[in-house]
Amino acid sequence: MLDALHVPTLYFTVILVMLTAATVMSMVGLTQRTYRGYWWWVLAQWLNLGSALALLVSSQWPWGLPLSVLLSLQWPTTMLTGLRRFYVRSELPFPEYVDRLLVVGGTLWWMFAWMHYPEDPSHRVTAFTVSSMAGYIYTAWMIFSIRERKQSSLLKMLMVFMVVGVLVQIPRLNLALGSTVQDPKELLDLGKHAYLLIAMMCAVIFAVYIGMLLTYERTEQELIESQRQLRAMVDLDMLTQLPNRRHFMDMAQQTVRMAPPDSCSLMMIDIAGFKHINEVYGHAAGESALRLVSSAARRLLRGRDLVGRLGADQFAALLPDTSSQDALHVADRMHKQVERLQSRSEREHVLVNIAIVQLLEHDALEPALQKLTEALNESEHLGRGRVIQVNTRDGGIVAVRSANAVGTSAG
Repeated sequence: MLDALHVPTLYFTVILVMLTAATVMSMVGLTQRTYRGYWWWVLAQWLNLGSALALLVSSQWPWGLPLSVLLSLQWPTTMLTGLRRFYVRSELPFPEYVDRLLVVGGTLWWMFAWMHYPEDPSHRVTAFTVSSMAGYIYTAWMIFSIRERKQSSLLKMLMVFMVVGVLVQIPRLNLALGSTVQDPKELLDLGKHAYLLIAMMCAVIFAVYIGMLLTYERTEQELIESQRQLRAMVDLDMLTQLPNRRHFMDMAQQTVRMAPPDSCSLMMIDIAGFKHINEVYGHAAGESALRLVSSAARRLLRGRDLVGRLGADQFAALLPDTSSQDALHVADRMHKQVERLQSRSEREHVLVNIAIVQLLEHDALEPALQKLTEALNESEHLGRGRVIQVNTRDGGIVAVRSANAVGTSAG
């Protein structure tokens, strides 16, 4: 069926496809956001077009033939150069100059065969085909070594394409090596190898497809990462990396709805004398104290517990499946954790005040937090490092104790 194709028309079609592909990639690069390495892929397409045009004029200008060979052999390694820059963090087995040596070496081998065996094209075909296959194999190996290959289906497709580029050239190599052709000049007859022209056309289209999809894949990844960072900025307190008030309230309300009735305890933590720390030691010390408390809370609480920063020096923690008595033990451990984390500090140690209330069925979080805030304010005259148990129903103080005290005193 391929023998019936009109070779000049097919060759003209291949050149037209190459021109279109190079133009499309150039226009995308000029009008859309691209990344490092993209213009090397564009250059590979233009050089490939130059190879086809040089071959077209080689009958009138002999220099067109070696130029065509050089420009044809560069395609896989020039694509690889773009990949090296696109995936700049991946370390490949060989440096970039090896890519160039491969192309130059193949071209010099072809020129040697051209000059020493001018009447026997089998040597030239062998040199060109082996050099071309070596370039595809080398590029496939380099792609296999790219770290991001495991996550990118496009890189896997490109690697498979390079392997296919080797396989389609095997029949022609067999002809050149096996001397099965009655007239060796038939090796240069494009009509006998129309499938190579079709394969070249498919390769050009595939290269454009892969190049633009890799670009869009990177853009999509950056967009997802930007959205993740935006969500983090909206949901997290940047200083402590804890959920902010809004995010904490959303998660806590959902947790309370899913938990059994009367099974959650709510804890409020504030830093004793936070204003004094800022005034005496500076705002850097105040920020350090906030990070200290947030770190202590993260280390102490269970994975299912929720902790967030409400604002200023106030933190809140929701403890599912925790009674008020168990929450008191958690508060004691919280004091010890804060003390442990600053054992080597030269400045005045940070102390925290903690208020606890048991949430009953249908209790809303906002009123419960308000009860805890009022209890902390009412007990302020009792000193720093307090643990306060709040009455669930009326918000009154049930008991107050210091962090190191064993007994409790009624309020």
